[in-house]
Amino acid sequence: MTKDTEKENRTEFRGPEYLRLRDFFSGYLHEDFQEEYGSAAGAARAFCRDASIEEVSQTREEWAKLRKSLRGRTISELRGILRKLGGAWRPEDEDDLRGVDAALAERGQE
Repeated sequence: MTKDTEKENRTEFRGPEYLRLRDFFSGYLHEDFQEEYGSAAGAARAFCRDASIEEVSQTREEWAKLRKSLRGRTISELRGILRKLGGAWRPEDEDDLRGVDAALAERGQE
C-alpha cells in the first residue's frame, strides 16, 4: 500500500457505523449544550442519566471504537470528523475528549 493510499484510508470516515453517537451528538451536544450542561462531559453525564443501560453501552462502544480509529489525528482533523456526527461540539484539545471518555465510563461503574 502506498503512502497516499494509507493516508486516504486513514482519513475515511464511515458515519453510518456510529448511529448511537449521532443520536448522542444531535441530542446532547447541540448548539446550546454549554449553556444547558456546562461542557461536553456534562452533556455526556446527562445522557448517561437519561438513556437506558443498553443505549449507554452501545454509545460507549461506538465512542471507544471512534476514539481508537482517530488516534494520532490533529485536533483540527478530529473536529472535522466529529462535525460529521452532528451536534455543535468542537473539542479544543485532548482533555475535552478525555472528559467525554470519563463521563461515558461513569455509568458502567455504578
